[in-house]
Amino acid sequence: MIRLTGLVVVSVMTLGHAVPARADVPMVAVIIDDLGNDLGAGQRTAALPGKVTCSILPHTPFASQLASLCARQGKDVFLHLPMQRVSQSANPGPGALMIVQSRQEIRAPIRNGLDSVPGVTGLNSHMGSLLTRHVVYMDWVMTEVSRRQGMIFVDSATTAHSSALRLAGSHGVPAARRDLFLDADPSPAAIRAAWDRALAIAERDGTAIAIGHPRDETLSVVGAAIGDMQARGIILASVADVIRVRQSRGIEAWQQSLSRSHPVSRR
Repeated sequence: MIRLTGLVVVSVMTLGHAVPARADVPMVAVIIDDLGNDLGAGQRTAALPGKVTCSILPHTPFASQLASLCARQGKDVFLHLPMQRVSQSANPGPGALMIVQSRQEIRAPIRNGLDSVPGVTGLNSHMGSLLTRHVVYMDWVMTEVSRRQGMIFVDSATTAHSSALRLAGSHGVPAARRDLFLDADPSPAAIRAAWDRALAIAERDGTAIAIGHPRDETLSVVGAAIGDMQARGIILASVADVIRVRQSRGIEAWQQSLSRSHPVSRR
């Protein structure tokens, strides 16, 4: 049961229409990231119903085009900021933050990445299982993010040892941690099961943040499932609204993230 001490009304999107929602109404925010390299996948993401967040990799061929398209479709646009992972088997991509970089060298790719994605309102980490656990580097990251008025941050939580939320809080950056990945197992049945878990988290805790990727299976399942949310009394909300509701309940994002387990990815 969700217990709340007050009433907060925010504006959220349900199937593309703005509706007032109270903080005691369960809500789910959905981020589709890894966008920018495949135009068709990005177009399908932009066409999803409701306030899905489109998170775009910097310096990708279709970054600017997809950012504009997603914004026209009423979607929030994030920068999917590449960060170094523990395993060296995969390259985070252009504009990645690496632990060999100086403070000045960290600052430049953040600024350039944000500038490469028009209309960006927030960012979430891409890979990052190594860099996010380093307090000094995340302090540098949040110092730069805090200079962008109103910019929000979502920790994709690819390591249980991430310091991102603690450092975001110390710099006044509105932030949250994802609750689950929708397609860690890319089979349709597993994606649907993960979606059901996201709804259950929202019913239990009031809010949930789910991250998926622009695979055909993910977009098909999510597109169909969004229409069923209202029957369960759950609203599709923006990430910003989820953060506002969590803050209105007097729970700092980093404290809430410690209250339940977050299975991590090897990304």
